[in-house]
Amino acid sequence: MAADTDGDGKISLLEWEAFQAKRNIKGDPAKSFSRIDSNHDGFIDRAELDAFFAKRFARLDKNGDGVLKADEMPGHKSAPKPEQ
Repeated sequence: MAADTDGDGKISLLEWEAFQAKRNIKGDPAKSFSRIDSNHDGFIDRAELDAFFAKRFARLDKNGDGVLKADEMPGHKSAPKPEQ
């Protein structure tokens, strides 16, 4: 919730864009915002963030042990390449 600069408990698209720019994140912040804003109310709340990251974690945790090891992390030298 670091992107919630006004402290209202939710993240607006403007706050998300500023947060992404500050972190030098590549890609369209509006697209990532839309993916996370699952109820499409124009804001991201903690429940939506938790759900998004839980799904992401589950995708990365290839062996389902609840722990991400180096070889499960994207970009790690031992991680499988997408074409594998």
